[in-house]
Formats: sequence, structure tokens, C-alpha cells
Amino acid sequence: MKHILYILSSCIVLGLLAVSCDLTEDPQAEAGRAILFGDEAGLKAYTYGFYDYLPDNGSAHRINITHDHSAKMNTGTYEQGAYTTNTSTSWSWSSIRNVNYFIQYNTDPTVSEEVRNNYTGIARLFRAYLYFDKLVTYGAVPWIDKPLDPTDEDLYKAQDSRDVIISHIMEDLDFAAEHITATGISTSANTVNKWTALALKSRICLFEGTFRKYHANNGSAYGSQYLEGCTISADELLKAAADAARKVMDEGPYKLYTGTVYETGGRGAYRKLFIEDKPVSQEVMLAYTQDKDLSVLGEANWYYNSTSYGPHLSMTRAFAKTYLNADGSIYNEKTPTGAYKTFVQETSGRDARLCQTIRGADYTRKDDAGKFTQRTAPDMSLSLTGYQYTKYVIDDENYNNGRTNDNDVPLLRYAEVLLNYAEAKAELGTITAEDWSETIGALRRRAGITGGDLDRLPTVVDTYLQQTFYPNVTSPVILEVRRERAIELILEGFRLNDLKRWACGKNWETAPWDGVYIPALDAPVDLNGDGTYDVYVTADANYQKNGQYKSIAMTLNEHQKAVKLEDDPAGGYVLAYEMPRKWNDNMYLYPVPEIVIQKNENLKQNPGW
Repeated sequence: MKHILYILSSCIVLGLLAVSCDLTEDPQAEAGRAILFGDEAGLKAYTYGFYDYLPDNGSAHRINITHDHSAKMNTGTYEQGAYTTNTSTSWSWSSIRNVNYFIQYNTDPTVSEEVRNNYTGIARLFRAYLYFDKLVTYGAVPWIDKPLDPTDEDLYKAQDSRDVIISHIMEDLDFAAEHITATGISTSANTVNKWTALALKSRICLFEGTFRKYHANNGSAYGSQYLEGCTISADELLKAAADAARKVMDEGPYKLYTGTVYETGGRGAYRKLFIEDKPVSQEVMLAYTQDKDLSVLGEANWYYNSTSYGPHLSMTRAFAKTYLNADGSIYNEKTPTGAYKTFVQETSGRDARLCQTIRGADYTRKDDAGKFTQRTAPDMSLSLTGYQYTKYVIDDENYNNGRTNDNDVPLLRYAEVLLNYAEAKAELGTITAEDWSETIGALRRRAGITGGDLDRLPTVVDTYLQQTFYPNVTSPVILEVRRERAIELILEGFRLNDLKRWACGKNWETAPWDGVYIPALDAPVDLNGDGTYDVYVTADANYQKNGQYKSIAMTLNEHQKAVKLEDDPAGGYVLAYEMPRKWNDNMYLYPVPEIVIQKNENLKQNPGW
């Protein structure tokens, strides 16, 4: 069953329900409710509509692109610190209202209690998912668990505390885990089950537990205001996160997909999760499914491989350096002689995920004849830094123009559950060597890492990782968990929320957007060692008009820079891309739009806005 069925089912439901963008619910005819709630077919059709609240084919491959690990061509008003309460327009409750309507009226006694509870469990899972988005976006918000009519006094209620919101979210997910009847692996991985609820609980409780821990400890200027009225401790939430993840690990049917660690050309077990036309369902717990036959297609190739579409999102050198060597040792960008490593050297002998996330020196893709051949790696006309993403991209240039991708996109993976468990235990100070081996160690083994801290807790701080990204973290265990989480989940929509919960928002502003090593300017460079020149970096604005290498010229400008390396014996440079970025501590939460407060004076504006 493909995502198109969700769309069709939601159309059926919306034909019977009035939709608005506030908290009110128009009265519905008894006959209409009887059709929806009088048998299992109606309940199923209604709940299929909830899947439309998940990321879709226009967004699943780019859930959030505001993070410190990637450079991009442009930044928005919010990212430049220029967002205001008057420009904020994101306050919408129609999805939650729709779920509440289902929960309230799913009471028809002609349908068995078990069946009703199953679908109510699905609805409550989605309510938890939607309210988590509210919690992350606005912090404290009103908790509404019923459809409101225009005279209901709750329409004008004040925000409830984060305690109230997280408690209700946990109650919803506990109910879902207990009553959703689906417990096995679905080959299409595009519907929720019992384990989805527990995995989401581990995600949400980890977020809130660490948010409380790091913001309470003066991690942000407004930490005490964010947590006003809260009595649930960070440790209670972290324990709930660990317990939910542990239950999935011990009792659930999922496991890591291992397959082939790495295949020449930039493919292998890790990347297969993101480029297959059918989900790798032993690990992928929930996916957005795309299907060529049903014309439900994505645009990842177009987004990442087009010169005219997308922001040319590109990994930074600063982040690329956090990938370990294949033997488990910390990567050093210099050779023993003190020379900077070439692109071939830096993309060889590393954690296999590096060259399954970006185009490494050995990258290949299909040509028009369907044959895998080595191509420019990276394509500097598409990459701002030289570290060009391939994670969701099909290695076939015929997919590059328009919405053509039919590969399924994971939205929830068992790998995340392992990471949630490891982090919660590490933050609690109760993680053991056995815990480490079956979580971080397992992920690193899948990535081809053969040594280092696979089966023992790390005891040495990586000073580069600490100083560049997490200067306030002294625990080598927590640092390594954060390294692993960033690498394993890159581009899957977690990084900005991770920065928010760790009170590391300033990383957005200060993290270097640097790029590949270039031995010289105004000289052709063969980056991938195949004998063909890949780039010619120049400051001459007229070079692309008349230069010998104009087809591969990268002209420096106000944003694209080349930074000279003073300690490089060869006198080389690294690329850098500069765009205006600003982080103020009020940005940990979005503002409540001013127009909303004008309508409901009981609402308070978030701190700093």
C-alpha cells in the first residue's frame, strides 16, 4: 500500500468534515459521524488521513536544512536573526483539532472496544507527534484534547506548562503502545505500529529531558523562564526515554541492516537505507513511500544535483573531520610530514558512512547507457564546499531533472532508537560497556570501523570535537554519543532540534562553513585522482568568459572564499562559504504571532520576543 492511499482516504474524510485553521470545530451531522465511526472501514479511512501530517515527497529528503554542518546558498529571515512577532504566521491547530474530533467521537458501541482502541491509539500517537512539534516550536502551549466550538471557554485559555504537555504526550504514547494491535514488521513500513509509539516516546522524552538539563544549567539566557512551573526532572524523562528504547530493543522485531559495509562507488549497507525503491523494513520503522507507477515521486536528485534548484546544501569540512578512521582512530587532516591531505586521502580509509553520505573520490553513477562510471567527485558546479551530498540521491543522472525519485525515505529508524538509548543512559550516568557495544559499537561496526571504542566506554576526549562543537562538554562518553548521532542521522531532520535541546544554538552562527583543500589558486585541480581536472579556483571575475578551464572554473566572490592555510608547506587553501547567520537566545523558541495574542490576551509571548 503506497502513500497515495493516505491521500485518497483523507479526501474521503475531508468530504465529511469541515476544516479550519484554528481550534474550533463546526457541528457535524449525526449521519456523517455514523458513516465515519460506525464500522472499522470508516475508522481506518479517517486515520489514514493522519499520515498526511508526516513529511511528504517535497520535504522528506530535506526535513530541516538549518544546521551547522552544512553550507547553503541563502539563509532566511529567522536564520539571520531578523524574525519578528509580526512576521510569524505558523500558529495552526487544524491537525490537532482533526485528531481530537476522531478521539472524541470514536465511541460507537457497534464497533468492538478492541477495534476502537486500536484506532484511538493511532490517533493518540499522531496527537503526540503533533504536540511534540508544538513543544519544540513554542515551548509551553495550551493543551487541548477535544474539538472546540466557538463558545468554548478553552478557546481563550492560557498556555499550559511544559510539564502538562509532556505528561499528556507520554500518556498518549503509552495508550498507543498498549492498544495498537499491529506489532510486526510491515514490508512497506508506511503505517505505524506498537513499536512506533515506543520509538517516538524515546525520541520525545530524550528531547525534553536534555532540554531541561541543559537549559536549567544556564545554557541559555531564558532557561528558567522556559521551565517555569515544571517539576518533572530531567532524569525522570531520560529514564522514560531509555525504558521506551530498551523495550523496542528487547521485545521488538527490528534490527540494524548490515549487508555489505561498503561498495566501490559510494554505496553500501548504510546508504541502501535511503536509495532503495522499497524500504529496508528490518531497520526502517516508518517511511514515506514513493512509487513511479502511482506518480508519487520525490525530488532528492533534483534538489541535490541541480544547478538551478535548491540551496546547494553541502557538508562542511569541519563536520567531515569528525568521521573516524576505519581503524577507530581520530582523523587527522595532515599527513605525518605535515602536508594537508588531498581529497583522495581524506575520503579513503574512513568510516564508511562518509563516502555513503557525500561523493568520495571513488564515486560512480550510471550514465545514459545504464553503466556505472566514475564521474567528477565532487561536482563543484553543484557543491559550495566540495563535500557534495548523495545520501538520498539515486546514482543515475536520468533522475536529476524534476520530481522523479521513487526511492522510499525513512522517517523513523531502529538506528535512532539505539542512539536514543545510548544518549539517555549516558546523560543519566548509567551506561555500561554492554550498552555501548550494542548501540554505538553496533552502528560503528555497520560502518566498517574495526577498532577503537566498539566494546568499551571511551575514556579520552577528542579535543577537536569538543572545541569545535561542544566546548561545555567534558564527558568523553557524551561527546562520542553526539559524534555518532550527528554522523548517523545527518540530513534526517534532527540536528537543529539537537542543538536546541543541548543549548548549543550558537553553533548555527559560529560553526565554520569550510570546504575542501585546494593546493593552489589559478591552477587546475584533479580532486578525485582520475586524471581529469575537476576545478579551477580563481578570483578573476572574467575567467569563465575566456579561460582555458572555464568549464570547471569556480570564481570567488563575496560569499565564496578561499582561505590561505598559513601552516601548509605547499601554501594551499581551503574553500569557505560565508552567508549571514545569527543566533540569539530567544531563537530556542519561535514567537507566538502577535495577531494570535491580540485575539487571546491570556497567551503570553515567549521570552525575548
